[in-house]
Amino acid sequence: MHTAYTYRPHHGRWGASLAFAALIALAGRAQHSEQDIPSADSLRGASHLYEVMKRGELDGRFRQYSMLTVNDGAPSDYHAVAFGGTLGFTSERWHGGRFKLSGGYTFDLATSDLTVPDPVTGAFNRYEIGLYDVNDPRHTNDLAYLHEFQLDWLARGERTHVVFGKQELNTPFLNPQDGRMHPSLFEGVWAEHRSKQGTAFQGGWIYRVAPRGASEWYRVDESMSVFPLGRNIYGEGAQHGEHLNSAGILAAGLKRKLHRSWSLSLWDLHVENVFNSALAQVDAGGKEDRWSASFMGIRQDAAQGRTNASDTVLYMPSSEGSWAFSGRLRNVLGRFRWQINYTRITAHGRYLMPREWGRDPFFTFMPRERNEGAGDVHAASLNLIWRSAKGLRIQVDGGVYHMPAITDARLNKYAMPGYTQFDVNAQYQFKGGWQGLAVQALVLAKLPLEGDLTAKQSINKVDMLHADLIINYVF
Repeated sequence: MHTAYTYRPHHGRWGASLAFAALIALAGRAQHSEQDIPSADSLRGASHLYEVMKRGELDGRFRQYSMLTVNDGAPSDYHAVAFGGTLGFTSERWHGGRFKLSGGYTFDLATSDLTVPDPVTGAFNRYEIGLYDVNDPRHTNDLAYLHEFQLDWLARGERTHVVFGKQELNTPFLNPQDGRMHPSLFEGVWAEHRSKQGTAFQGGWIYRVAPRGASEWYRVDESMSVFPLGRNIYGEGAQHGEHLNSAGILAAGLKRKLHRSWSLSLWDLHVENVFNSALAQVDAGGKEDRWSASFMGIRQDAAQGRTNASDTVLYMPSSEGSWAFSGRLRNVLGRFRWQINYTRITAHGRYLMPREWGRDPFFTFMPRERNEGAGDVHAASLNLIWRSAKGLRIQVDGGVYHMPAITDARLNKYAMPGYTQFDVNAQYQFKGGWQGLAVQALVLAKLPLEGDLTAKQSINKVDMLHADLIINYVF
């Protein structure tokens, strides 16, 4: 974690604006009777823009997030209890288009002092700070941020959808990773289209990012250094945040059925003047079929076209590239299923993807840890999943992750030791009169594969227990 922080005044302007907009929308809705409920789109009936806005809908979410991290030995333990949510307004569609605005807020109910480094190692908190603002540990109360602010258009046949503005995305490289108080968000132009033959296309240009664990929007190049930077390939503290210069992210993907239960997915993510990542995935069988399997391959290359900087300050040096492969075999037995997964990142270089943009796409991914920033990785995991008919889902995971030596900076950006991880993840979604309410409990342990680690090498990484209790209410 950074050792210096920039103070940002606490402004409530977004929260006040959102509350004002919500009051206007509620007042407008109160003036209409049941006979005034409009059709799904004004194309099906006469409607004015004023009426379209007044007939919009409010939606939102309340979230209470309790988090605990216990480190073995002398290093500090941490806890946090945060409450927050989002409130948004979506207009009725008008000639295929609509407007959406939502904002979020977070309050600290009971949290450790995140400004104080661990007295033994000097390390700062890793997990709990993500509930608030990683750039300012003092800013844990009365956080407000703009969540979505967009115009979107849906074609009459509903096979083409275009969104412009602040939005959520869920792709292999850009995704919400919704494991804190708010997800990662993206600003730009994004389009989706489904052909008559069933091929799905999507892609667009992203120029701003709001990472989870932060309360601001950043340019794409700025967003790549919001979280800790780790080391460059020479073992020095990474400094690419001061040298990045990119116009944004160009991303495109397609998914096509090949034959009956076989499908192919292709993705390419190009960060202008930084790097390019290409992914191909083949799926055999559906998620509910008795047997199914998936396999993906990822290739990364540097893309410096407008810089003469040395390798010591580049996000991905020109001489570096990486290959990563991941596979899954799944078996469904009624309400129970098991999945066995394997991932190999070769020793050609480190697999790199800004942690601010989403979680790893690998099938071996498990909560609260990643293999991003590493090469020469062997990872294997087993998932056991059971679902009840009444909304309960229980998942038990176990994984072994062989990492390169922590002294090998070229292949281990964050000096992460090899580890084993075990977790239990229970979720319950209420029904009936409590519909919209959901509770999740996550408990995990991470243990090192090698001994003789110092407290500084293990704190917040291994030899630790972590637990979350999350209560969500969506309306």
